[in-house]
Amino acid sequence: MAKKKKKDEKDVLKYVTVTIIVITGLACFGSIISTQATLTEKREELRELEMKTEEMRSQNEEYQRLFNADDINSYKEKLAIENMNYAYPNEIRFYDTSRN
Repeated sequence: MAKKKKKDEKDVLKYVTVTIIVITGLACFGSIISTQATLTEKREELRELEMKTEEMRSQNEEYQRLFNADDINSYKEKLAIENMNYAYPNEIRFYDTSRN
């Protein structure tokens, strides 16, 4: 009887140990999958930020070029035309209103 009880206890202990190992393995696998998904998202964010940085550098170079040029009037004229939609007195401008 004692031997059978010890054997039953060992079987239960083995079952519990195997169950814990399987659960731990599944948790690790889930963690790896989650980490890979996060890594992919972060790489995409990095790529977008690098593109945005390059655009900002390009814009900064343009501003630096305009700032270093002593012709501030042409810069003001460019801003007035592009940002404020100004035009020369005899100039006719056409705008595409069909797009949203």
